[in-house]
Amino acid sequence: MSLMHAAHLWWLLVLPLLFWLALPPRPRQQAWTAHLVQWRLAQKALRQKPPRLSGLRFLLLALACLAAVVAHAGPVLAGTPGPTRLVVLLDASASMAARHDGRSAFDVATQAVAQKLAALPDHVEVTVLRCGGDLVRRHGPAARALQDIGRPAGALAVDLEALAAEVAGPNTVAWTLTDGQGQGRLPAAGALLCVGAAGPNAAIVAVRTIDRWPLPGFSAAVDVLWCGPEACTGEVQVTGAVQDTPPLSIELLPRAVQTVPVDLERLAKGGLLGLRLVVAGDVLPDDDVFEVELPPLPAPRIAVLVDAEAGPFADLAAKTLAQEVGGQVVPAAAGAEVGLLLVDGGNVAIAPGRVRSICFGSQFDAQQVPVPWLEPQFADWDRGSPLTAGLDLSELRVHCAFRETLPAGQAFLWAQHAVQGRVPLAVVAGDERHASVHFGFRLQDSNLPFLSAFPQLLRRAFVRCYGAAAKLRVRSPAMAPGEQDLQARAVGVDRPLPPFGTPDRELAAWSLLLGLCALALRAFVP
Repeated sequence: MSLMHAAHLWWLLVLPLLFWLALPPRPRQQAWTAHLVQWRLAQKALRQKPPRLSGLRFLLLALACLAAVVAHAGPVLAGTPGPTRLVVLLDASASMAARHDGRSAFDVATQAVAQKLAALPDHVEVTVLRCGGDLVRRHGPAARALQDIGRPAGALAVDLEALAAEVAGPNTVAWTLTDGQGQGRLPAAGALLCVGAAGPNAAIVAVRTIDRWPLPGFSAAVDVLWCGPEACTGEVQVTGAVQDTPPLSIELLPRAVQTVPVDLERLAKGGLLGLRLVVAGDVLPDDDVFEVELPPLPAPRIAVLVDAEAGPFADLAAKTLAQEVGGQVVPAAAGAEVGLLLVDGGNVAIAPGRVRSICFGSQFDAQQVPVPWLEPQFADWDRGSPLTAGLDLSELRVHCAFRETLPAGQAFLWAQHAVQGRVPLAVVAGDERHASVHFGFRLQDSNLPFLSAFPQLLRRAFVRCYGAAAKLRVRSPAMAPGEQDLQARAVGVDRPLPPFGTPDRELAAWSLLLGLCALALRAFVP
């Protein structure tokens, strides 16, 4: 035992004062009397004792004083030396979902952690780090309850060996629970528990899609990997928002990435499309699935607005586009619901970027008179834009352009101006939900309708106008590299947790209780 404030023991000097106060009062004067014998006989008959110091009463009073002074000095009983903090490094990478004997390695690890934390004294500070996919930290009661620890997914978020070495210290124990997958060496610092076992595994490592929206065609190239002792036969099953497709059989070679081409025809209503690799004996089925949400096919109604001077190009462009996207051309009537508006010249009362439309030299502000720009020199096009990537527009010639008809937006065609340099000839206005494509010239004022790239440009402009409604949404998590080959994992010897230290115990309360007991006993001592 030690005292935190030993200097407070100076208060023990009050004991002589208590002894002096406990002495009986002396008579102020002494007188000889002839009745001394009678006085003693009377005192004996009354059973009274002469005033004197009571040794037991003073002893109890001194004990109470001593207990109070010791309590004031802060007595502490030293605890057992040892660590007082536990940091759990829980491997939650995708490979921890591998199942053996009906249980996954992650279930075994979390059960071991829960049992240990339940038996751990309350004074031990606990932190749990979920080291897979997104790094998650839980501390205190949330760590002891393994709150929101999730399921295995993704690759290791940290280097377990380096993290364990950094965390471990004189008062901190790092406890690593891992299957040894995706890492060269196991941590050498702290405690260790190796879970899981080697086993065969098939995985979809990558999927490349070709979406022909708004047409029903859909293709996918599925890269599969088999990590097993010998070749076997598997199949790719297709389910969801496509026409019925029989399973595709494939002969799988050990540790070789193979590509399975899949050609599908989607349903018009769209929905979830699933690709699953099925192999007998696979211990990790979680990485055998690829899911993507297909948007519904539009089958749009395309309306055409042209000015009085327009030629036949707008109608031909609408028919070509309708044939490309599986739609139909309808009359442009007031109040009619259409999926796309194709405008060639004239004034149109629409807000750029708010209505799905493809406009050629159309004016939105009737108060502004556009100035013709004769024979602009075509400069270049954006080769990285989804609208023009891979298209050859080098033969484009514009006889007359109207720059004032272009709204603010992202340019993808440019002409060379003698004074202003490169100026836009076509822009995209809007956001990811709605968009409109605008050209600064009419169809009859250019040779664009005669270019071989024109139908493809129309189709891409249509897709861009639909924005997010035409995009695929992948539902499967990203494939984690290095998590597939369960037979190439690091293996080590388990190291148990060391005994934890116990905290120092303060004895001030017990000392005060002893003093109160001494005072209570003194009250009953005559």
